[in-house]
Amino acid sequence: MVQHHGVHNLEKKQQKLKINQTNLNDILKIIGPPSTKSTFENDVYIYIERKTSSSKLSKLGKKVLLVNNVLILDINQKGLLVKKKFYNKDDMKRINFDERETEPN
Repeated sequence: MVQHHGVHNLEKKQQKLKINQTNLNDILKIIGPPSTKSTFENDVYIYIERKTSSSKLSKLGKKVLLVNNVLILDINQKGLLVKKKFYNKDDMKRINFDERETEPN
């Protein structure tokens, strides 16, 4: 059984978005509302797609990650797309996290 969360076919939809050409209305029409939105210098829209499947009985029903896509869009004050970053499951493996721990004061 496959469980799908977020925007379906995010990778294909993000290819339709062109930097300095696509505006906010186009983005909402193509992809829909964002999973998360925040405001810095520009508006940042974050879209997430995650697809998992229950594995075979031999693995005791553990979930297998099939798709894990994240799209980050920067939209300027005029509503124009100025920057986009797309991360897939393989890109997530290459992100290095700091292993050090913070000690309490």
